[in-house]
Amino acid sequence: MAANYQIHLHALSLLEYAERKGLTDVYQRLWALSRSGQVQADKAHTEELKELLQAVPEEDLENVLKHFLDIARGKMESLPVEIISAVPLSREQLYKIQVNLIRNLRKQLTVTTTVDPSLLGGIRIIVENAVIDHSVKRRLSDMKEAIYEGVYQIRE
Repeated sequence: MAANYQIHLHALSLLEYAERKGLTDVYQRLWALSRSGQVQADKAHTEELKELLQAVPEEDLENVLKHFLDIARGKMESLPVEIISAVPLSREQLYKIQVNLIRNLRKQLTVTTTVDPSLLGGIRIIVENAVIDHSVKRRLSDMKEAIYEGVYQIRE
């Protein structure tokens, strides 16, 4: 119980910092940090934020970030969205994707974009824990799987 209370207090400290510095910007940076798989205080983008994160016990850091993101998302009433593309998207392309997502999800979005040439083409969209994968890499993988399934299918 005491650990949950400490996690909550640290998350509130982060929220206070984020509200002073720009909630959306800090939220996006901490969301990207939490998704990076390398949640470490020294990866923070400012010294003040680094100090706040260093005050959190290392074993609680991931939970504190998750709790902060939940609280901040509630305040912003938005969903975190990561759009990964094989090449940089134009403003028009990004705008069209965002409009479609907002129309379908009926929520405000906090969007981060990433370029990943290994996708070969197309995009992958991550909305919270859901993945929408329209990449060439995924389509080739699906085709390969279908071919092998047809070739190696055991007949009785």
